[in-house]
Amino acid sequence: MDVLLASALFVLGLIFGSFLNVCIYRIPRDESVVSPPSHCPECNASIRWRDNVPLIGWIVLRGRCRRCGKPISFRYPAVEFLLGALFVGCYFSFGWQWLTLKFCVFSFLVLGLIFMDAETGLLPREFTYSGIVVGLILSWIAPSDSGTTAFLLRAFGRGQPGVHTLGLIDSFVAAFIAAGFFYVVWALYFLVRKRHGLGFGDIALMAMCGAFLGLKLVILVIFLAPVAALIFVAGMFLWEAFRPKQNEDEVGFMSREIPFGVFLGSGALAAVFVGEAVWRWYLGYLHIR
Repeated sequence: MDVLLASALFVLGLIFGSFLNVCIYRIPRDESVVSPPSHCPECNASIRWRDNVPLIGWIVLRGRCRRCGKPISFRYPAVEFLLGALFVGCYFSFGWQWLTLKFCVFSFLVLGLIFMDAETGLLPREFTYSGIVVGLILSWIAPSDSGTTAFLLRAFGRGQPGVHTLGLIDSFVAAFIAAGFFYVVWALYFLVRKRHGLGFGDIALMAMCGAFLGLKLVILVIFLAPVAALIFVAGMFLWEAFRPKQNEDEVGFMSREIPFGVFLGSGALAAVFVGEAVWRWYLGYLHIR
């Protein structure tokens, strides 16, 4: 039964991944995700239904348009496969319960935002704002571990609400703290440098992550994402330092923008699957020391 359900979820992930590819391409360009039907961005030829079968269509076409022969981005099968894998991962991590639905929806939204930010530098509000609302709703239906917020309520002498109400409170608190933290970072950077160090899309993304993950896991994202970004920046800086410039007009690495949403989203997905294990390891380490 587990294999059958996992297989069904993988196929469902491929289907939603195909739609997600449409969103990734069209939403940052303010295009409709409904009309026109799927078509080649180079020659505008409509894609036949058999060529539009998730993952298989790209393989059969060998990554090229049937009409013009121009390459089709590897992003299309990658998104489909990754979302299918994430759906299966949610099932094996949480079982057949509401939490699986909650984090499948979260995976859909976050994976789309990761690729949108990587390709265009944008984190569209169609995903972040709606994601905040959906996350709050699902936090009541499928509450995560709300122990951190419960501890804070006890510390301030507040009574303990029911599980579902506590989940909703935890979601609100996490969204507020996560967005507030990066808003303060943005404000301080702007005061010092007189330029934007973060986009408001990043702040909205963190509010969405808080709404879905709750306070305990979103704190982990707050620490993981900047560390991952620093490692990436350090690696790219070393690469640029030793790589000869192709021409004198080439833009220096320090002048480029880094898609921070990629690291926020990746950290959030990591928190879904290994966040509890990381917290157990960390708290156990503190106890030993």
